[in-house]
Amino acid sequence: MRRIFGLFAVTAAGLGLLLLFAGPDAPSLDVQVRTLQDAPVAYSGWALGLIMGLGLAWIASIEWADLPVRLGAWLRVQGRRLALAALGGAFAGILLFF
Repeated sequence: MRRIFGLFAVTAAGLGLLLLFAGPDAPSLDVQVRTLQDAPVAYSGWALGLIMGLGLAWIASIEWADLPVRLGAWLRVQGRRLALAALGGAFAGILLFF
């Protein structure tokens, strides 16, 4: 069920962005489209609120209590690569500044 709601949210965000950026040609404007062009701030706020809701839902899905453990494990696995990158950065700094 959670995936379905995620799909609906992403679909609504896509349709909102389509509403903001795609518009019909000038000769075929009717009352609803003129209203859309007269009030772009309201639709922009709606789209921004939808994107912010998606972002907050994504942030809420992260397990924050487990984050330090995962970060420590990642640093342990990537230790050699990080040490080589730091050494390369030090050598590049010496080469550039002297």
